[in-house]
Amino acid sequence: MGAARLRLRGRAAGWWLLLAVVVAVVAVNGVLAGWSRGSTSHGSGSRASGSQGSGSHSGKPSGPSMVQARSVATEELGLWSGGGWAQAWALWSAAGQAALSEADYVQLNTRCRPALGEPYVIDAATNVDATNVSVTWHQGSMTGGGAVVFEGGKWKYQPDAQTLAAYRGGVAQVVAERKAAGECH
Repeated sequence: MGAARLRLRGRAAGWWLLLAVVVAVVAVNGVLAGWSRGSTSHGSGSRASGSQGSGSHSGKPSGPSMVQARSVATEELGLWSGGGWAQAWALWSAAGQAALSEADYVQLNTRCRPALGEPYVIDAATNVDATNVSVTWHQGSMTGGGAVVFEGGKWKYQPDAQTLAAYRGGVAQVVAERKAAGECH
């Protein structure tokens, strides 16, 4: 009975840690978004016209907000870092969800666990157009990318084409490839 309580406390601590990581990532992103309104990644490039709304303060969005797109990317990467696989999958675009089911995504990341607790850092978030933001990131020496697309009135994360193609090959194949590359922890 004591061991069962200890396991339960460990799980609860894990969920609290995940929640704390997500809250911290969202809070930092909100602060940084306030500092960099009107600029794209690292202060370079140009802003898509109309992407920041009409400038009115009515509280109603006038369309896709690039700040919200970056927030979704930050939330997605925070969930990866904290092991929130099902929650991360829920933020995916329809194309991403069609490539791999939620159950398979959770199974993939359980069988081949990425490094947890090490933050993913967004290197660039480039406005492709008013409904598509290209994102590149790194975690330690590992790099990757994807997009945040506006669909169904919400911003959704979409893994890059190479990742989606790998997912279509099935969990076993992806796990084998990642183990061979030394990406499982």
